Amino acid sequence: MLEASTANLASTKVSSARPHAIKAWPLSFKLLLVLTAAWLAIVLSGSYWYNVDPYAMDFSRFLQSPSAEHLLGCDRMGRDVLARLFHGAWTSLALAAVIIGISLAVGTVIGLWSALRQGWIASLLAALMNALLSFPQNLAVILMAGLLGVGIWHSVMALCLFWWIHFARICYCRTVSLLKEEYIRQARLSGESSWTLVRLYIWPMLKGQLILTALLDLSAAILALSTLSFLGLSTQPPEPEWGTMLFENRAYLQNAPHLLFFPALFIFISALLCNLLGQSYARYSEQNNRHNYQ
Repeated sequence: MLEASTANLASTKVSSARPHAIKAWPLSFKLLLVLTAAWLAIVLSGSYWYNVDPYAMDFSRFLQSPSAEHLLGCDRMGRDVLARLFHGAWTSLALAAVIIGISLAVGTVIGLWSALRQGWIASLLAALMNALLSFPQNLAVILMAGLLGVGIWHSVMALCLFWWIHFARICYCRTVSLLKEEYIRQARLSGESSWTLVRLYIWPMLKGQLILTALLDLSAAILALSTLSFLGLSTQPPEPEWGTMLFENRAYLQNAPHLLFFPALFIFISALLCNLLGQSYARYSEQNNRHNYQ
């Protein structure tokens, strides 16, 4: 009887957490999804269909303005700017996704484990998360990147060391709240394992907020990587990366503004699309939640 009651309560809660199957995604969300996918497809595949060597130097093209031959011009060493932007997209975008992916996985595991186990270790982890969140993250990342040393993977490590806290905090707080719900308490009393609780009852309530946070944090990760590169702590010349291109060409703002404008534009568009997609997803989730609980 208890198990049947638990199953009924759980199925009611879980189904209410799922997006309404019949309700279509709003048009704005679809458009943003298509625009984001198109932008990523163009910049990530550009190095394959735009057959120009991003490392080829020709000093006769020193600070050349955009032309039919070189669409976005050439830099101080005569290298094609568009080719370097396309080549650097894999560093700027793919590594930002790696940072968020690692942080999401680590933070989710630690947050769920801390909430389910409790005890002094969980309390210690919760205190650690609060302490790290109270410290200015940008300053902490710059200090950590400086301690680890110059290099792209050191920058990735420095960002991951602090970024997982965002997801761990969400999982911990939300799971602690959910564990107080009657249907989950009954499931625990009936002998359900922690894995079953997470898979059937907790994860469906968490995934929407985690997806939203990942989308919004992806734009922040793109900016953070570019900032570290601009400060000379990440990718080093001659490797093309959007932040590094800003760092390399900062002295030519007046003579050749296109050398800074186009990398900044690529960073801005990528971060903006991820941010708008996250905000649109948040509105969509909020509308679904209101609809499901009516």
